[in-house]
Amino acid sequence: MKNKGGIEMSVVQKLEHLILTIPSCLEENAEEEALQKTNQESWSKQEILGHLCDSATNNHMRFVKIKLASDPVRIEKYQQNQWVALHGYSTNYTYREMIMLWTLLNRQLLYVLKNGSAEDLAKPVILDDEITITLGWLIEDYVNHLLHHMKQIIVKSLTE
Repeated sequence: MKNKGGIEMSVVQKLEHLILTIPSCLEENAEEEALQKTNQESWSKQEILGHLCDSATNNHMRFVKIKLASDPVRIEKYQQNQWVALHGYSTNYTYREMIMLWTLLNRQLLYVLKNGSAEDLAKPVILDDEITITLGWLIEDYVNHLLHHMKQIIVKSLTE
């Protein structure tokens, strides 16, 4: 993503930009629209937003552990479908609450990232398939995952 001056944004700047711009884009969806499913097996827009809250929660813990560790940290996948079902995002929350929750969780995650160093980004992380990556790669993957799912919820471009 490029900023208005055409200069490549860092992943942390990109996340900060998304936190500032996404909530107003999400608010363009009506609550009824956010709860609609295309079929029984798919998530509604509100459940996708809930999944992104779960992703923020899981990644916040991962990022904190990695930044504080002196040895490589091993991370595991989480059961995303079960997390969404367990939280009952379409029945226990309003769409407005989901937008606020997503915003606050990502802001918390952003502050952890802003309080890091270049050395933190190079810290090794071991995935459950034994592949070693870096914290920097994991952060980039988090933002790309976020954008992928936001494109399922929001019609207009997120790069404006």
